[in-house]
Amino acid sequence: MIKVNHENKAWLIARAVIAIVLVIMCAMTVVAAASGATYDVTIIDADRSVTISTRAETLTHVLREADIETDDNDIVITDRFVPGETSVIKINRGYNITVSYHGEFFRTVGYKNVANVVEQEKLEVSDNDTINYPLESKLSDGMKIIIENPIKVKIKVDGKVIKEETFSADVETVLSRCGVELGEDDVIKPERGTVIKKNATISVSRVTYKEVTKTEKEPYGTTYKDNSSMYKGATYVKSRGTNGEKEVVYKVKYVEGKKVSEEAVSETITKKAVNQVVVRGTKKPTPGHTAASVTVGKKNIKTISNFKLPSKYTIDENLVPTSYKQKFNGPGTAYNGGYRTSTGKIPEPGYIAVDPDIIPYGSKLWITSDDGRYVYGYAIAADTGGFTWNGSGTLADLYFNSEYECIQFGRRAITIYVLD
Repeated sequence: MIKVNHENKAWLIARAVIAIVLVIMCAMTVVAAASGATYDVTIIDADRSVTISTRAETLTHVLREADIETDDNDIVITDRFVPGETSVIKINRGYNITVSYHGEFFRTVGYKNVANVVEQEKLEVSDNDTINYPLESKLSDGMKIIIENPIKVKIKVDGKVIKEETFSADVETVLSRCGVELGEDDVIKPERGTVIKKNATISVSRVTYKEVTKTEKEPYGTTYKDNSSMYKGATYVKSRGTNGEKEVVYKVKYVEGKKVSEEAVSETITKKAVNQVVVRGTKKPTPGHTAASVTVGKKNIKTISNFKLPSKYTIDENLVPTSYKQKFNGPGTAYNGGYRTSTGKIPEPGYIAVDPDIIPYGSKLWITSDDGRYVYGYAIAADTGGFTWNGSGTLADLYFNSEYECIQFGRRAITIYVLD
């Protein structure tokens, strides 16, 4: 019978486990040793070069160890960079520069030198052009590269002609270079912002302003007052209007000393206008009592008479018939009421009372007041006025729609034109 030594078996197992652990530890040590190896990186930064030994595994860490910073304008070339191997990193520095090319300005990011910018922006530079830096000049932040082409300009200003040789630029810059000062409102052709790239003529028209004060008429308006005792369409002027006055300040524009326009900028009333007062009827006319109207020029004027002016007669703009047989001037009065005229007509505006020995019955007439307040209109002599025997000297008695209108008319000078 064989006796198993349990202690010897356990030891064998322990020894095997220890061996496995040692193998793993050795492997880890080898890996750690491999990952911790240093390698060289050469960094070419514009005109300088630096080489560092590093264990870094990323580009960011390499640049940080080299104490090199970049910004958004810079270009970092990494096609020869492999972590853990000898590598090269190249940095092209970008600079914010301004370019003036034949008078046109633009901003860009440039690299290396002026020649590189010209090539990069595809700028055509002729033998006649001038550049303010040699093409091999290195760039710097804020640098301004000016590429200009000499041109000849003829400037017409202030009554004289200036001839200068300058460089291409916008009109305002060219004028400034040639010693021409511009006013804010001056008119320039071509316009201020136009870029002059070749020989050109520039004209400057001086613009000035002057304030002028004028005294002007402030026209009166019309105030209407309704009267229910007067027929609708009937009106009369109760009181005349009076124009006022105002001082108006104008801003006058002159181009080369000649006035071209003016604009009112303020006004002050110095004398108030007084509106004329016109009374107008609101009473609805009864049949046969419809006020007529007459066309004078382009105006349509209401008359007190109900009778329409026959088309064979015309009235000029001064309210005078263009042709008539006879003319009478004298005082006129007004009346209302009654049932029949001396000729048997039913009274209405348009039939008037006369002295038939002076103006025969049936005469066709045109009547206005001399003060211009009443246009009685086309009328017919159809009644005998009481003035023919009372010695008042009245020329005619005009029929009105209402007693109120008669009172307002009163006694005033009239002119009667005998049409037929």
